[in-house]
Amino acid sequence: MDENKMEPKITDKKRFSSKKIVRGCLLATIAFSLGYLHYRYVSHLFENDRNFAYLSEMEREMSFRTEMGFYYSYFKTMVEERQFIAAISKLMYDRLVEFPKDVNAVNRFNIHPEVVIGALYRYLEPYINTTTNRQCHMVDRGGDLAPVESCVGIGQPVFFYLEAIWWLAGLTVAALFLYAATISECLLGGLLAVAQYFANHTECTRVQWAPNERENLAAPFLLLQTWLVTVQLRDNQRRTTFQLQVSIFILNSLCLLFWQFSQFIFLTQTAIFFVMEQLRIIDVKSLCIFLHSHFCGLHMAVLLLQGNDMLKSSLYASFFLIVSCYCLFFSSFRIKIQNRMDLFVEAWLVLLRIAIVTVASLYLKKIISNFLEVQEDSHIWDILYSKLTNFKTFHTLIYTCTEVFDFLPFSTIQKLLRSFLIPFVLLGIVNVCHYWVSNSVKETEKEIEDEINKIEKDGDISDESDSGIENSDTKTSKENAVTDLDLLDKEIKSKIECKENTSVERDLLILFLRNLRVDPGIFYSISQMVVFGVMAVFVMRLKLLFVPQMCVVSSLMMNSSYYAVPKSYMRYIPFFWIVSMTPLVQELIHSVSEEMSFIGEFSDLQQEQLMEWIISETPATAAFAGSMPILATIMLITRRPIVAHPHYEHLEARERAYAVYKTYGRFTPNELYQELNKLRATHLVVENKYCYGKSSKGCSFNDIWDTETPWLSDRESTCHVLLTQRVDHFFRVFSNRHYTVFSVHDFSVRYMPRSFDT
Repeated sequence: MDENKMEPKITDKKRFSSKKIVRGCLLATIAFSLGYLHYRYVSHLFENDRNFAYLSEMEREMSFRTEMGFYYSYFKTMVEERQFIAAISKLMYDRLVEFPKDVNAVNRFNIHPEVVIGALYRYLEPYINTTTNRQCHMVDRGGDLAPVESCVGIGQPVFFYLEAIWWLAGLTVAALFLYAATISECLLGGLLAVAQYFANHTECTRVQWAPNERENLAAPFLLLQTWLVTVQLRDNQRRTTFQLQVSIFILNSLCLLFWQFSQFIFLTQTAIFFVMEQLRIIDVKSLCIFLHSHFCGLHMAVLLLQGNDMLKSSLYASFFLIVSCYCLFFSSFRIKIQNRMDLFVEAWLVLLRIAIVTVASLYLKKIISNFLEVQEDSHIWDILYSKLTNFKTFHTLIYTCTEVFDFLPFSTIQKLLRSFLIPFVLLGIVNVCHYWVSNSVKETEKEIEDEINKIEKDGDISDESDSGIENSDTKTSKENAVTDLDLLDKEIKSKIECKENTSVERDLLILFLRNLRVDPGIFYSISQMVVFGVMAVFVMRLKLLFVPQMCVVSSLMMNSSYYAVPKSYMRYIPFFWIVSMTPLVQELIHSVSEEMSFIGEFSDLQQEQLMEWIISETPATAAFAGSMPILATIMLITRRPIVAHPHYEHLEARERAYAVYKTYGRFTPNELYQELNKLRATHLVVENKYCYGKSSKGCSFNDIWDTETPWLSDRESTCHVLLTQRVDHFFRVFSNRHYTVFSVHDFSVRYMPRSFDT
């Protein structure tokens, strides 16, 4: 009998496993197909934008503007060095980026993607650098321009580099599909999220225009991490805790290595989990499991970044430590809520604990920063302060005058409305919240009814002992029996009334909250979207986090079990979906057609002349000063040292940029010379667009410096003086329509004739 009873269970388990395997294979196939589609899409858009396959190697490198060229230069170093160890040594003792000092680029610049892709290219080079994978041809550029050689194929380093980025972009869409399908519990939800992603493609990513920006490399791992965190939150039986812990820990490390802003994302994630624990949506054990993965990821990232000070002194690390201390020592001090007074006290204690943790984290961060003497992220708080007030400095204006750091424009909201992304998100949230509340109300009513029925059942008096025959007992004993029954009846009625009053009037709210079952995965996803939305409002660039998260949350609309409609109307929900998809399909077709129809071609002859002159006319030891974008290009193409660079997340780098940008301020040439001499720059590149450019927003360099140094506003700009007059210490050695190069004369090596007394 026992054996016969066990056989069905084994069969069910096998059926369940087979079904799970089939569903997993289907999800993986759809995710791979969608990822491959996005991989082909963004690579095609990039080629259309720049005609990349027909550019010379120099033109390709010039097309990587500002930070893109800065990061690509490290991949170029990894590929060009003969020995791998020599390449790593050059990165750890880089004398090109902040001449004349050595800089550990691995520690400072989040260049691990370039290191990994470069190492992979070196390993595969014997197999891919063949005539099959690398083909060269001559390109006639017309006019008086000489023809150039252009090599294409995965065997060419730049194409191998871009190929890796396109596959990461495909992984982003695959992770988006898996994440959306998980929280919506249906394939249609995942497909809806991907459709919204393509319909709002320019709002979700800029990988097709700026391939190797850090957020593009970290985006797939961030989505995978949030997907696995959601799966972990739903794993009530904790059967896969170890596997999920290891996966999340690895993804946390990769995110922190690939993008310096990941620490702020993980700060918000940790804060959301702490609030969820305070609201008792998750228990302390779930919070501890989550913190453990961050503990491992943070320490691994610090180790691989070779002790990055900005990460060690970050608010994320401090907040993590304070929340960990709370879990270890104070999480047991919670009030068991039995009445409304307990609820009131606990609510105030929750607010108090959140306030204490926040203040303690800020204080701990200040202590660590002072101890390590680190001020690397001070500009971030300055930028936030400038967004909320009229506070302005040179560094805040350098950021806020850039379009991507402006407030979120209304045009983005309009586009999200046209594709019905915002209505889908609101509908999904309303459906889910109503589902949670209605279930809690039903459970509360059922519990009250069960308690009343139980009391009534316990209070029933059986009449079996009363035979209807009058006993031969005395009259006194009969009267006593009646009295006992009356008292018992009154007691039962009083208990019922008391229970009804307690359940309905006093404890109804307590019972409702006790029966409220909130899905922690959905709650986390919605909370993360709200946080990203607040961040995107202040910094438009962060819409690249906000809009994809909205696409994920919009998938909740496709789960029909959340709809508050009668069962007889459930069959009409698919028709509602079809009708509501019409604006999405229209916007999807319009968006894809508009992106695909754009045809461009990169060309910058003036900059090409400058690069060729530097290569042929300056020694390898010449050190250049100028604007950050042109210096990044000079370091990439000519391999000459530079004194400032576009990576602004370091105090000394900001100070160097401040000194060099005095070229476009209202200082005397001698003051500028003193600054350049301290940096040991031998050449200065002046750009006409920065010197003579004007801005209606007050963002020209004249406007910025007038804000920074208003007492100098009556002076002529330093660059005007350099370009129009002969000035000591600065000698013009190259000039075209856009660029002028000055040789900076160093007084320390000037000729001093011997004097004789007569």
